[in-house]
Amino acid sequence: MKIVDTNIFVEYLFDGDRADEAERLFASYPDLAVTVGIIDEVEFVIIRRLAKKRLGIRRLSRLKEHIRKRGLDFAIDMLERYTEMLREFDITVLRDHSEPKELLETMRIYKLTPSDAIIALTCKHHGINTILTFDEDFKRIPWLKVIP
Repeated sequence: MKIVDTNIFVEYLFDGDRADEAERLFASYPDLAVTVGIIDEVEFVIIRRLAKKRLGIRRLSRLKEHIRKRGLDFAIDMLERYTEMLREFDITVLRDHSEPKELLETMRIYKLTPSDAIIALTCKHHGINTILTFDEDFKRIPWLKVIP
C-alpha cells in the first residue's frame, strides 16, 4: 500500500503544472491509500482556491461567513469530483495515527509541519513505506520512500 499526499490530488484536480505526472502516478500504482487528514487538507484547498477564484474571497473569516450563510455550492462540483476520484481509483481511507508526544518529537526531529508529521506517523503505524508526493520534506523520513 502507498499513501497519496495532498499535493498529488491538488495538481491533478486543478490541472497544475504536474497534473500529467500526477495522473501517471494514479495509473501506475494500485493499492493506494489516504488518511482522513489528507482528505481534510485536499477538501480545504479545494474550498479555499475556489472561494478565491469564483467568489473573490481571500480571508478565512469571510469564507466561513459565506459558508455559514450560503453553503458550499461554489465548490460542490470539485468536492464531488474528488470524492468520485477516491472511489474510481479505489483508494483506501485510513484513520490518522499520532500520539501527542510522538507527534511533537517527529515534528522536531524531522523538521515537519504537524500535518506532515501525522502522515508520516500514520504510515509508520500501518507499515506503509512509500508515499506519492511532490513534497521534498518527506525525503527526511527514514521509513518512507518518496515517489516520484
